[in-house]
Amino acid sequence: MTTTKTVASKTPETRHPRSTPDRVADAISKGILMRRFTVGQRLIEADLTRDLGVSRSTVREALRILASSGVVDLTPHRGAVIRSLTREDAASLLGVLEVLSGLAARLAAANIHREGNAKRFEAAAQKLVSARTPEALDRVLDERANYYKVMFEIADSSELNRVLPQARAHLFRAQFYHSLTTADLKAMVAEYRAITEAILEGDEAKAESRMRRHLQKSGERTLPRMSSFSLL
Repeated sequence: MTTTKTVASKTPETRHPRSTPDRVADAISKGILMRRFTVGQRLIEADLTRDLGVSRSTVREALRILASSGVVDLTPHRGAVIRSLTREDAASLLGVLEVLSGLAARLAAANIHREGNAKRFEAAAQKLVSARTPEALDRVLDERANYYKVMFEIADSSELNRVLPQARAHLFRAQFYHSLTTADLKAMVAEYRAITEAILEGDEAKAESRMRRHLQKSGERTLPRMSSFSLL
């Protein structure tokens, strides 16, 4: 008699476990996104060591990872300082994100009918695309982090995840958090609603086109304001 072994499904993290410095770098990057750290702030090694419960050598390696990603500047006698993106930095980053996020939306639409994907994506999108009150709009920028996370997971491309400049994207979003108006947020919600509809319909071309247009509109909303928010 042949026995069949049940193999537990693995998440990307269990298939490719990340080193502790990588995890610390991710934690710092997410701290930037959630405004626990701010552009221009000096990151104190001793504080990070205590707060994250890791060794100082691990923190130093994590900061080197973030420096190589263009998120922090490492300078002698001053340590790590969170960078401020220039207009040129932001324009270049948005161009890359437009292509990669557009591809992720296309792949998510292609995979949306796999078991559980539509339900997961609807749950991730619900608060984002239904935001209408001032209080809900204030939470849009935080809700979209989970939206993108789930979309990329459904896209299920390890190569796409490898090249995505996620830490720089977090830095960009944090830098412009306070510059977006209520009108900007309402426009973003409408754009995410259109993207979500296309992905849930499984329309790959429409999903990619709408995501790319959203990133283009993001540039139109933010790049003209760069001189007001750059710390350089």
